Order: sequence, then C-alpha cells, then structure tokens
Amino acid sequence: MLTDSEAPVTDLAPARPAGSKGFNMRLAMIVPGLGVLILGIFITVGFLTADPVQPVTTSKAPSSIGGTSLEGVPAVSALKVITASGEPPGNILNAVDLPVGAVRVSHQNNSAAADQYDAQIGLTSDASQASLLTFYKADMKKQGWQIFEKGPADHDPGAFEVLGKQAGSDGFYWEMGAVVGKTTFGPNAPPRGLTPFTIRLFQVPDPD
Repeated sequence: MLTDSEAPVTDLAPARPAGSKGFNMRLAMIVPGLGVLILGIFITVGFLTADPVQPVTTSKAPSSIGGTSLEGVPAVSALKVITASGEPPGNILNAVDLPVGAVRVSHQNNSAAADQYDAQIGLTSDASQASLLTFYKADMKKQGWQIFEKGPADHDPGAFEVLGKQAGSDGFYWEMGAVVGKTTFGPNAPPRGLTPFTIRLFQVPDPD
C-alpha cells in the first residue's frame, strides 16, 4: 500500500465549466446588425422614391384638351421672364399651358421682400372669356392641379378665376391662378374680340 507521500502525482487540466444557457453574445450582436440593415433599406427606398428634379419641356407642339375647343401649348417659353434660380421647379412649369395664339404682354414680380416666390404674366387672346375659363378648368385638371376655387376674381370686377394647387419637386406646394378678364371689342381688337388674362404662380409658405 502506498502512503500519502508515495501516491503518484498526475497533472490534470481543470474541468471546463458548463456553458451558460442565458446570455449569448452572438445573438446579442444580431440586434444592432438588423437595425443597420433596416436603416439602409429605408435610406435606399428614400433615394429611389424621391422626386427627381424634372427638366422643363422644350416642346411647342399644340395638344387637344378634352372638354374645350381650344388647343394648348406649353407655357415654359412665356414664363421664362419670371423664372429664376430654379423657381418655379420644372414639374410646375411643365404643368402650365396657354391657349394657342395667346400673346404675352406683361410680367410682374409680386414677391417684394417675401421669402416665397410669387410672380405673374399678363396675356391676351382672341378667344372669349367663357372659352378661356373652360380651357383652364379642363387643362389645369389634366395637368395635375387640384382645383380648389372657381368664380369671380377678387378686386377685379368682371373677371373670373380658376385656382389650383400642386406639389412641386422642390418640396413645396405651389398654387396657380388663371384670372380671365372681360372680352372687349373695338377698332384695334380682332373680330371675335380681345380677352386679357393673367397666369400667376406662387409658392405656398410652410405652416408655422
């Protein structure tokens, strides 16, 4: 029998403790990883669905407008005198038509010291007041304007207006007003008369 001093010495490694069934670092790292992935998906979708800057149309070809006998042409050329620094944006300029034969006779900047864009052009047409009103009611709807008012114009006796609203690609809402005056007759007017009208575009300010 071996005594205690004679017992063989063995060099055994300590037993590995049993693994914990609770917290797992690998599983914990999945959570922030998923968060980053979801954020990346949202950013990508945002870029893909964002309204791109729309170039203005260069077409001058007339097109028929349902509900009216007048044909329309893009107003981009006539609006150049009130276009500056990317305002109004391309999609708003492209949404404005003029009846064929309309002549620009004036333009005006109404912005003064205001931060929001507000300008207009004055035109004349040999179409009647009723024909021009019918034209803009039909054409503005076709061009995506949400018409919110039709009727007598404020501070302009005898004139009627059509007002519409549309989202611009610049992130602001824009309003368009077509104000049509009385048809006049005289020695300098064409046989069917001469009708003055105004196209006004203005940027809607952000609500406070």
